[in-house]
Amino acid sequence: MESITGWQRPAENTIEALRHGITHCDGIEFDLRLTTDGKLMLYHDNCLPDDVVESSGLNHWTEDNSSEELAEIGVASFAELLSDAVVIEAWREHAKVACVELKMPHPRTKNGGAVTAKKREDFAVRMAILADEMLHEAELPKRSAVLWSFKRNFKKSCNKAEVRIPAAQLKPHIPEYGSTTVKRIVALPSFMWLSLPFHMKMQQKAGAPMLPCALEYLSGWTRHITFGRTAGLSGYAGERLTRLRKGYQAYVWPVPFSLERAVSDLGLTAVSDHSEPDIWSTPEGGVRWPRWASQPLDADWISKMNAASADKHESLIKQATASLSPWHEMNDDERRDFLDSWRKRWQWGRSLDELCNDATPETMPWEVSRLIGHRGAGRTSGRKH
Repeated sequence: MESITGWQRPAENTIEALRHGITHCDGIEFDLRLTTDGKLMLYHDNCLPDDVVESSGLNHWTEDNSSEELAEIGVASFAELLSDAVVIEAWREHAKVACVELKMPHPRTKNGGAVTAKKREDFAVRMAILADEMLHEAELPKRSAVLWSFKRNFKKSCNKAEVRIPAAQLKPHIPEYGSTTVKRIVALPSFMWLSLPFHMKMQQKAGAPMLPCALEYLSGWTRHITFGRTAGLSGYAGERLTRLRKGYQAYVWPVPFSLERAVSDLGLTAVSDHSEPDIWSTPEGGVRWPRWASQPLDADWISKMNAASADKHESLIKQATASLSPWHEMNDDERRDFLDSWRKRWQWGRSLDELCNDATPETMPWEVSRLIGHRGAGRTSGRKH
């Protein structure tokens, strides 16, 4: 999807991208890798681009470089993010949330790369300890961050690290090696054997605050190839998912723009690559509103937007942005009204009083549906429009 007014998407996992995502949406998702000098850096891929390696002389594998070397090519550190005034204010004071993915190194890297389970476990524990310490020192409110990873038995690693930040396991397991096609082939058996209801029970039993859910479990032909009961984004399959969840939130990734409305209508959370500030209409012709939770629409605004023609969408969004109270500026009764409405609509299991106990100006219950900026402002490497 192209920006209407020429807005340029910042590179993924950069401070600029994360600033945009956390202000324009309800939160952000980003990736961390551990360097040779023990620093956490904001980077997704397990190797640097060939042209960057050739021009800079850096090591091919991301983890086999120091933080200073990566900084020279523009890679930001986790410490920089946690000291950024724009990001930390929204994260700490505006009830935003962040999904922090700990990336495991390719088996061929010298720094942490191995095929033995113990060495990989030790590396994961080191990362979890450091990430948890830094997040704790940032004095973030409860329910504002979750650690997650594709690393096998990640919750076990977090238990060893004695992390205080909630953690969740990304499924199906995707290896750190191979092309996209190879990764999909290797992940397929894990995907087929793990039905969504069983995946949910596993996460709840492990104490994860929410369910990281690959889109393939809910949309397309892939949702039919898992063993056990299936779920979906519409019809009876969607109703079944609502009954099954009882408010247990699912963070669906990656959600294409065309399915954003369906995810929102089911009260789920969308991890999206589309955070264009000048996209005002959905593919279905409705108004596109990006802050589902941190500046929620009340019944009057929903009715007004549903009745508006496409040529009115831009002005309506600008009016709503200027006039609607964000979550952190609401009073207790206003927040309670929203929670009561959401609880009834999506059949949350917890009582209204329990939900309100988790609701402050700085935070909200995990049950709440949000729009999350994937890698900040959206993926840029290998991006599909």
